[in-house]
Amino acid sequence: MNQVDARTRHDLGVLAEHRQRLELDIQKRELDLSRREKAMARRATITAIRLGSHARALDEARDANAALRAKNSELMQEIEEVNDERNQLIAAELTFAHDRFTSKTYGGLRAVVGSEQSHPDPHAQAGYGSRPPRSGS
Repeated sequence: MNQVDARTRHDLGVLAEHRQRLELDIQKRELDLSRREKAMARRATITAIRLGSHARALDEARDANAALRAKNSELMQEIEEVNDERNQLIAAELTFAHDRFTSKTYGGLRAVVGSEQSHPDPHAQAGYGSRPPRSGS
């Protein structure tokens, strides 16, 4: 019976040692799992912060884009107004130049047609007086 008791004690010691190793292994796994959970929680927090930061930056970029689009529209409107004014000035200048050109030319012709000269001086009509223009100029 001593041998049976000794063998039983030995087997119980081996089982206790095996159980102790299993418990240590379980504790290590639980500790590792706890560390992983904490790391995951930190990563989730960091990701949420980054996501919030990116969302805020995106909102700011959208606001800036909207402001730039509004400014662009305003500047395009201003360009159209300036071009309209420019076109009006060009038209007025062309009309003025046309009126000035036609009044000088036709005014001279009317004076000649209404005069009693049968052969008027062609240089006088062009505004040169009685003298022809210089050649070469």
